[in-house]
Amino acid sequence: MLRLVVLMLVIAGVPAAAVATGRTVDHLALRQAQAQRSEDHLVRAVLTEKAVTGTSAHPYSDVPMVWVRAYWKAPGGSVRRGQVLAAAGSRPGSTVAVWTDRSGTITDPPKSHAEICIDVFIAVMSAAELLPIALIGLQFLGCHLLNAHRMRTWDREWDVIGPQWSGHRT
Repeated sequence: MLRLVVLMLVIAGVPAAAVATGRTVDHLALRQAQAQRSEDHLVRAVLTEKAVTGTSAHPYSDVPMVWVRAYWKAPGGSVRRGQVLAAAGSRPGSTVAVWTDRSGTITDPPKSHAEICIDVFIAVMSAAELLPIALIGLQFLGCHLLNAHRMRTWDREWDVIGPQWSGHRT
């Protein structure tokens, strides 16, 4: 009976859990991206040195990106200095777009639609893989507990009936 219940939960519960997980992650990621877009600002940073070609900060990018010193205006108007990612070979005076928070500190850009879709896909696949494993694990635990209970019950019954059959009296 326990196996039947687990099978029904896997058949009905996994798709429902995957859909619920996907919707939740999508909703949360969209809300986070919208909040970040409303709080952070896209500004132009001016490079103060040449972006020397070397090891790329993003090895999987089509365009080699390197860290370069630059300056930019914070939302309050003050000038901030620091390092930004720029395409290798960029010259001093060229600009790159960077996202900053209210104080002018560089932050990560808000997640794009594609990044949100990837997050949702990972969450859905994780739920679809982990829930059956958890349910099967609970089934094995339940079967073990039921078998242990059954063996204890048989031992108690044999303690009463066994001496009558074996001829050994206790």
